[in-house]
This record gives sequence, structure tokens and C-alpha cells, in this order.
Amino acid sequence: MAKPFIAVDWGTTSFRAYQVDSDGNVQHEISAPEGILAVKEGAFEAALESRIGAWSKALPVLASGMITSRQGWIERPYLECPASADDLANDLHRHVTPSGRIIHFATGLHYASPTLGHDVMRSEETQVFGALDSGANHFITPGTHSKWIDVDGKRIIRFSTYITGELFAVLKTHSILGRLIDGDAQHPATFTKGVEKSMAEPAGLSHTLFSARSLALYNEIAAPKLASYLSGLVIGAEVAHALMARQVTADYVVLASPKIGGAYVRALDVAGVKARYGDPLSIIKGLRVIGVAAGLI
Repeated sequence: MAKPFIAVDWGTTSFRAYQVDSDGNVQHEISAPEGILAVKEGAFEAALESRIGAWSKALPVLASGMITSRQGWIERPYLECPASADDLANDLHRHVTPSGRIIHFATGLHYASPTLGHDVMRSEETQVFGALDSGANHFITPGTHSKWIDVDGKRIIRFSTYITGELFAVLKTHSILGRLIDGDAQHPATFTKGVEKSMAEPAGLSHTLFSARSLALYNEIAAPKLASYLSGLVIGAEVAHALMARQVTADYVVLASPKIGGAYVRALDVAGVKARYGDPLSIIKGLRVIGVAAGLI
């Protein structure tokens, strides 16, 4: 049986920590919409202790995410694909804080992408290693930068990044396309319309995006539904390209809550591809797998 530990997922814009018992169950959880970019002057220990200071320092901390990036606490070089959880376990970086808390930092992965030259990720690989019991070989991790990740056996062999979430936020907030948007309510039928539009013209996103303005101007899409349509356009373009590039129509597992993952499941359904939800907290299981492999918990 493994030992209790603290799992930390510290990203660019969010912080999450979980106190996990010996059976892998979450006993306590803390989250904050403040990631590494919110930490001033490198005060990462103070930021961590302000959130988990009440938790025992006897518990080892396993941390992943952008906390090991160039902008994070301790930069760690990426491991090369293909890579397994054992590879991450062998590469853990041990750090003892002045207050005596022991933290083990898990790095991310690099893939020599044939299209980008280089592709990288931090934390999504840990999510996948925690979801291997799903039996799937193809995973999607939606988010600001969504990842399409392929597994062979217990190793991640390749992945592709799409900046869809960031693109949507920029278009909605900082472009003329967003000027007519009113609210963020979800409208599945209008979202599907956007997905279908992008899939009909998979190489024409910069063209089809303008329909988010023109259809609104002519009252064919009401302002409260426009955010859903724009979301459908960008996610539909991502799904269309990813499926075309992979030529894989097998079972995909979406590692996200239904709120964000549902959009991807719907888009894949429009494309005629089977998809299902995975555990949105698979990163905890992944850190536990890495910690066990390293002999820490």
C-alpha cells in the first residue's frame, strides 16, 4: 500500500492541491485561480504555504505543471518522448524548503513534432499516466492549450498542442468579433452549428471566423448565443485538423470535467468519432503512480 502524500498541480493561471490518503482518496482539496504568473518576485514557498500551511510537513509533496517551467519555481528540462511514468519517477527533483517541507518536482515532455519542430507539455502527461487504466490509447486534455496525446503500452509516444482556449479568449475579449457577444451561457445547438461550419471548411478558420460577426449583424445568431457559436468554430477547427492529421477514429478519452470536456465530446460526435470522459482528477492518480515508482510513497 502506498503512503499518504500531497499532490500539487500548479499551472500558469491556477493552483490546485490535494491531500491524499494511503488508498489514493482525496481527503482535503484547495484551489485558487492564481497560478505561477501571480507569484511575485519568486516567492513560491510563501505562496505554497499560504495555501497548504495547515497540512503536515511530514507528507511528501509531488508537484507537476508549469511550476517547473522557466517562469516557475525550479526549471526542469523536458524529457524526450517516448516516455513512461517510470521515466518521470527517475527524473524527480527533490527540494527542501527553509520551513522543512520536502517537494518532489516532476517535469514535462518534449516531442520532436514533424509540423511544429518542437512540442512541449507540463502536467498533461501526468494526467494521462493516471488514466492508463481506462484502456485507451488516445487522450485529449482540453484547456488553454489543449493536447492530443497518443500512448503505446505505458509510454506516451507523441502529442499535438492546439492553443484553442487561448484563441477563443483573445477573440472574445480583444477582437471585433467579440463586440457583439452578450454573456457566456452555453447553447449546445448553436455550438454544434459552429462546429459543423468549421468541419465543412477545415482549412478556412480565418475566413469562417468572420461569420461570428456577420451572422450576428444580420440577426441570424442572437448575441447571447454568439459565444457558443465562436467556441464551436475554434473547437471544430481543432478537432477537424487533429482527426485529419492522426487518421485515428478509435476511442478517445477526454480528461476534463463535463463542463469543458463536453464541448469536445460533442464536437467529436459531430465528426462521427467515439469519445468518452475520463477522470478529471487523473493527475492525482498520475502523481501517485510516479511517487510509488520512485519509492517515495
